[in-house]
Amino acid sequence: MRDNQAILKHGGRLNEAVKKYAIEKDAWLDLSTGINPNSWPVPDIPAEIYRRLPETDDGLLEAAQSYYQVQHLLAVSGSQVAIQLLPEIFQRYGLIANNPTIGIISPCYGEHEYQWQKQKCVIKHLTSVMVQESIDQLDVLILVNPNNPSGEILAAETVLAWQQQLKKKQGFIIIDEAFMDSTGELSILPHINSNNTILDNLIVLRSVGKFFGLAGVRCGFVIASARILALLEYHQGPWSVSGPARWIVKKALSDKNWIKENSQYLEIQSQQLEAMLAKFFNRLDETSTISGTHLFKTVCLEAAACLYQELAQRGVLVRLLDNEKGLRFGLPGTKKQWQQLAKVLDTITVNESTYSVASS
Repeated sequence: MRDNQAILKHGGRLNEAVKKYAIEKDAWLDLSTGINPNSWPVPDIPAEIYRRLPETDDGLLEAAQSYYQVQHLLAVSGSQVAIQLLPEIFQRYGLIANNPTIGIISPCYGEHEYQWQKQKCVIKHLTSVMVQESIDQLDVLILVNPNNPSGEILAAETVLAWQQQLKKKQGFIIIDEAFMDSTGELSILPHINSNNTILDNLIVLRSVGKFFGLAGVRCGFVIASARILALLEYHQGPWSVSGPARWIVKKALSDKNWIKENSQYLEIQSQQLEAMLAKFFNRLDETSTISGTHLFKTVCLEAAACLYQELAQRGVLVRLLDNEKGLRFGLPGTKKQWQQLAKVLDTITVNESTYSVASS
């Protein structure tokens, strides 16, 4: 179990890397976050937006309802806030039994486990194959879909079957769809409008940070029952999403042309990254596989920590997985950055005794 006093480290710590490796910031290629490097183009924000407190009837809710095609949602200051608040809310208001067991399809975004551990919950690590045999033991099932870092996508039919089983025992299912935008047809959300009772025990988290490349605005959405949304709104407090953030996200969610073009762009870039990585890692083991989403690719590697260091020493920052058995590569954003990655990979001399692909 992690020390609950510790703070999890995430990707994107470029300033830390600058100091550690003594490489100027402008020289780095930061592929550590899985955020779209070519974000939605933010226009000039009217000055009056900065002078007024945020108002909830500014059109953001309607834009989000249209984009996600659901009615019951709440804007939060990043889906991370919901991840932090939900465990406390569940415990404080008795939504689940005392000493609950939380099943988490793992590995995944580490904050889910970290926040439930703060509430002294029992954590049960599962694979998607293990869920069915364990579901009767769970009070809450948490899954990231598509998974980060594996990229595994679970079919909506499978998730809905688990949701129904948990509902019978007053259990909940929480789905983090932070990376779902590029494959929206696979989301659980289209199934909600046809049956709103699904929300009785289902909570879905969505983010504008990844697909839209707007991580810095700190805005996300929670789709859930009226009771859960009311509790989240109460504990989040007023003006939690800033006026400029609301203005930007409303316009981004409404930009249908950019959304369509970006989906196509990310698919092409994803294929390019996978091909480049496959060429490099096939020099290590022809049986190696690469997984991920349109925004990142993950390679399992026993010597991942060693390769992470070699890449960093050459000015390429990637994400070393928590178990140090894999590396996650985000997308380069420009032709120059693609060339930089290709050049760095070409300079690494492969020693098969040093680098070996981890078994999945």
